[in-house]
Amino acid sequence: MTENAPDPPLHFGNLIGAYADTIRTSDFKANLVVLFVAIMMGPIVAYRDNYPSFLPLPIVLSPFLIAFLCLLLCVYPRYPRRGTRNFIVVRRPRKQDFVFSAEEQVNLEQLKRRCAILSQILYWKTLFLKTSISICLATLAIVFALLIHALL
Repeated sequence: MTENAPDPPLHFGNLIGAYADTIRTSDFKANLVVLFVAIMMGPIVAYRDNYPSFLPLPIVLSPFLIAFLCLLLCVYPRYPRRGTRNFIVVRRPRKQDFVFSAEEQVNLEQLKRRCAILSQILYWKTLFLKTSISICLATLAIVFALLIHALL
């Protein structure tokens, strides 16, 4: 059972496209979670009189602020400068920045490097997004339990 070897530039190009789409989806999810956290904080602040006396409002809201920080880090673009000459992220690009190189080996190395950079960006975005969602859901469950206990 022999199979043709995939074309490396095509393979890494497809990976880069998939990483870029997933990064955009992760940013969209982070924006939705920011909206969810903002909506959740309203009722939590409204019932501040029902919390136990040893829990002041800043302590109750601190997990949500940590979640906001994680979401901010998730949405913040991180494109490190690691020697890639055709992966340019600048405000005002010039024509000289986009010089084409006909050497396939150089282009393949740049595709591999770009794939690794996008993979690392996606890893950190996913980690911060999962952390913020976990913090929000756990805090929401704890606050709900405290409110039920206070009302009974």
